[in-house]
Amino acid sequence: MLPQDAHIDGRNLEILPEWREKIEEELARLQKHYHDPILHARVEIIGTAHHRLGAFEVHLVVSIPGGTITLVRQGEMVVPLVVEAFDALDRRLAEHSQVVQQQVKTHEEVAQHGRVVRLFLADDYGFIESDEGLEVYFHAHAVKKGKFNHLRPGTAVKFTQETGDQGPQAIWVKPI
Repeated sequence: MLPQDAHIDGRNLEILPEWREKIEEELARLQKHYHDPILHARVEIIGTAHHRLGAFEVHLVVSIPGGTITLVRQGEMVVPLVVEAFDALDRRLAEHSQVVQQQVKTHEEVAQHGRVVRLFLADDYGFIESDEGLEVYFHAHAVKKGKFNHLRPGTAVKFTQETGDQGPQAIWVKPI
């Protein structure tokens, strides 16, 4: 299903039936794919004389609840430009949808307890042994309020961890 207010126009050229069909197919796909409706869509294909930029430009303007997305693509062939423009629009709509639905990636932080077991003060890192017996790397920058130099082996700490390239690492450490 196409948006109620959809316009497909040509400037300096006539829209070929296969171009219109591809544009309508892409609009219908996006309209079906996203929960929020596309309120208005304007697709303009422009024949240019700019050989450096390509023989055609595709301009897309789409209005959705909470915003408007505008894209321009330039190239030699219309159908690949339409596909490229709608793929970019698809990505932008996904980003907008995530923001609107507040699905921006968040890290669930679960604080753990442990003790500092080894410190390498000159190199700004150390290791914590968690209450579960797991050894966790931490860097001086992960220590809250810059108190890395106050730590000693045996210091009790709270921390959260994530999996790093070489195993578990603390993303923040706080002496308790």
